[in-house]
Amino acid sequence: MDASSGPRLFGRKVGVMDIRTPHHPDFLRDGGETGALIRHYDWASTPIGAISDWPQSLRTTVGLMLRSPIPMVLLWGGHGVMIYNDPYSVFAAGRHPRLLGSNVLEGWPEVADFNAHVMKVGMAGGTLSFRDQELTLYRKGVPEQVWMNLDYSPVIDESGQPGGVLAIVVETTDRITMEAALRDSETRLRGVLDGMGESLALMDRDFRIIDMNAEALRLEGRPRQEVIGKTHWEAHPDADPALGEMFRQAMATGTPVQMKHRYAWPHGRVSWIAMHAYPVGEGLAVFYGDVTEQVEAEERLRESEERLRLMADAVPQIVWVTDAEGKTEFFNRQWFEYTGATEKPDSATQVASDFVHSDDQAATMHAFEDARRNQSIFEVEHRIRSKAGEYRWFLVRAEPYCDPRTGEIVRWFGVSIDIHDRRIAEEHQQLLINELNHRVKNTLATVQSVASQTLRNANSTAQAKEALEARLFALSRAHDVLTRENWESADLYDIVEQAVAPYSSRGEDRLHLEGARVRVPPRMALALAMALQELATNAVKYGALSNEAGVIRIAWGVQQGESGPRLHLKWEESGGPTVRSPLRRGFGSRLIERSLSQDLDGTAQIVFPATGVVCIVDAPLT
Repeated sequence: MDASSGPRLFGRKVGVMDIRTPHHPDFLRDGGETGALIRHYDWASTPIGAISDWPQSLRTTVGLMLRSPIPMVLLWGGHGVMIYNDPYSVFAAGRHPRLLGSNVLEGWPEVADFNAHVMKVGMAGGTLSFRDQELTLYRKGVPEQVWMNLDYSPVIDESGQPGGVLAIVVETTDRITMEAALRDSETRLRGVLDGMGESLALMDRDFRIIDMNAEALRLEGRPRQEVIGKTHWEAHPDADPALGEMFRQAMATGTPVQMKHRYAWPHGRVSWIAMHAYPVGEGLAVFYGDVTEQVEAEERLRESEERLRLMADAVPQIVWVTDAEGKTEFFNRQWFEYTGATEKPDSATQVASDFVHSDDQAATMHAFEDARRNQSIFEVEHRIRSKAGEYRWFLVRAEPYCDPRTGEIVRWFGVSIDIHDRRIAEEHQQLLINELNHRVKNTLATVQSVASQTLRNANSTAQAKEALEARLFALSRAHDVLTRENWESADLYDIVEQAVAPYSSRGEDRLHLEGARVRVPPRMALALAMALQELATNAVKYGALSNEAGVIRIAWGVQQGESGPRLHLKWEESGGPTVRSPLRRGFGSRLIERSLSQDLDGTAQIVFPATGVVCIVDAPLT
């Protein structure tokens, strides 16, 4: 913008504030809906008094709390007067906004004893932390069981004593409920496993038996304690040595193995046992069964198939059987109830084409053909259409049954397990965790670096407090811009404008911003905001803004470099006191020249001509 019109911030001319007037940041600004309610609340009618009389410790705590994305509530004074942020208002539900300004013991009467203990400990300078604390609350007029992670810390006032208690309230009800549902699901799964006609044993990496289902124990014919906790060789000293080698092979190669062997049980019974071992995590899942009847007589095989039919109809999963080529022989009742089909499909190919989601059909048939070719387990996850027309995720797993004489596949025994809710929940949970970890780590790393450097280079506590607050407010303002843009990128003009806004005053024309609308990534936005804060602070103390005639010009542009577009930004002061090059670099200079250069993967240089400080930044925009 030209000098005649002057730069504009928020639709008005930009100037610089009168440095003779102390600067008190509006701690309620950007405080959301709750911040607006606090601003207009009649605090004079409460024990903590009018907002104009609030101590700085209370103002600072409220300002930080309002900008936090985490539910927080401040219990101020001996009465525990409640002041909270927007996320906490969501937690309070129907009690918001009546809770604002109320006594915590009266605001939450159903947990008054709990909060009384919190106030007693906090106002004595102690801290409290609860994980998955169960409480009964009346947030919506009816009692509800809720679980929360609660952290309480005292807030020290100007007298050096606790002036209130700050609480971080994170509700974990959904997680607790989900875990309870998961335990119920695991219990049902245990019931299914114990209802299976096939024995199942789980082994760890040392081939120690860690669990068995009911059928496996029945086949063992001895108490559980004689088998569980022992290695395969300790529990079955007379087993075929080839069986142990099979287990070692499965563990070493990570592929399923199978065999049939003749085994004499400890109680004297002799059986033919078919074993299938599958690597699971760092151990093995071993399915096995007594196939003596199948070996000795075909009639017994038909009887076993009939029992399989009855058992399959009893389990909640879809159970099915095909021949070696995939021609269907059996579907249990659950298939027809879920799909609404009145007749069974003719083949695996028809199942894929008529019931499986089009995006999953090719992978399903490819996995089936691989299993047929390798005589291995068929396993795939795909979506199956219900009778209502919706698709749900299923884990499909089938074992091949081979002719004992030829070793060729005779048929497939399969099960389709509904995993839709678990899969959707896991994907959503992982997305939220990754996003939260990324944002929190980046913010904490920045705050930690700024705080560490500020405290290390400050000459006094007051100086450290002033510098730290200014830098954190600069970081907060940059965060606000990025938040509005969903943390994808930010307009450089907005970043510069926010950074110099505290140093502008009406009726003056001393800050000039010149540059195109350039989108910069979040990392660059935060780094530039911190650098501009340092330059502006230095200008107020010693440079162009320390008198009534100084001017600052901030100009930027984009140039095409060999590896892509590059940002060139220049801060130039003039009209201020004569500048002398400092004998040593302070923290602000080092922050700009070193940290900024590293954060931007470019260069940042400060020079000190007599006419005024100049800072030049050159960095890639990618």
